[in-house]
Amino acid sequence: MEFNRLVGTRRSVRYFKTWQPVEKDKVQRILEAVRWTSCPGNLQPWRAIVVYRDELDEENREILLKADNWQGAHVQAPVWIYWFGDFEAARPPSFVKNTIELLDVGAIPAAYGWAKETILAAIEGGEETPEGMASIQEILHDMPVEVSTAMAHGETVGACAVATLAAVNAGLGTCLHTIGRPSQVAKVKAVLGVPDSYIPVWVQLVGYSAEGIEAGGQRPRQPFEDMFFSMKYGQPMERDPRVVEELTDEGLLQAPAPLPGREEELRFLARMYGYPEE
Repeated sequence: MEFNRLVGTRRSVRYFKTWQPVEKDKVQRILEAVRWTSCPGNLQPWRAIVVYRDELDEENREILLKADNWQGAHVQAPVWIYWFGDFEAARPPSFVKNTIELLDVGAIPAAYGWAKETILAAIEGGEETPEGMASIQEILHDMPVEVSTAMAHGETVGACAVATLAAVNAGLGTCLHTIGRPSQVAKVKAVLGVPDSYIPVWVQLVGYSAEGIEAGGQRPRQPFEDMFFSMKYGQPMERDPRVVEELTDEGLLQAPAPLPGREEELRFLARMYGYPEE
């Protein structure tokens, strides 16, 4: 699918075909796309545990579903990808190792001052970096664990955005849920056997959508002019109608929700899965 149409077509799917399994090669495609997601310092702090609903024993399946309050989409989706951020992967030694690796392969320019010696001096010794190079000494030298935790979490959230697009590109429906309510997260981590350094981010539900591809239309978004500014806050970025028309033709901008027939579709799906229709 072309990129703009892919972004425009993505929906948070909340009804899945429970009877249709997801091919494992499609799950791999999602993970392969995430592996190449951009990340500062090439840290890649995201970690994923892929769970196939029907391969779980009954006890563990109930623990994982209870953690998410047995939400309908979670019960129905045949694949659950648990995304965690590993704060150990965002500690200063990882920055040293990965940044030097980027330097070695020519991904960051020595002309800007990047060198093994300056990287080590800045991160390990807190020395000022030369002009033209990022001031990594102010961020990475003696960096608190709390900052590493926030960084690992934030970068994993970004990776999950790519994962949702990759799922849609593979012809699948997908939705992000919290891994579990706080009182249940420890049980989820125990079932999945993840290290203490893993921070829960999202569980990505994956399956074939029981909803139509439009899923009732594009969800509401804040006005363009309220979100984006030119030169300084308070000066809205001008929105060119010509670009809007082009993006509509390319499928990024689609008909807004609710589309005609959406209420009937939701009532039908509720009946099919045994939920109240109202």
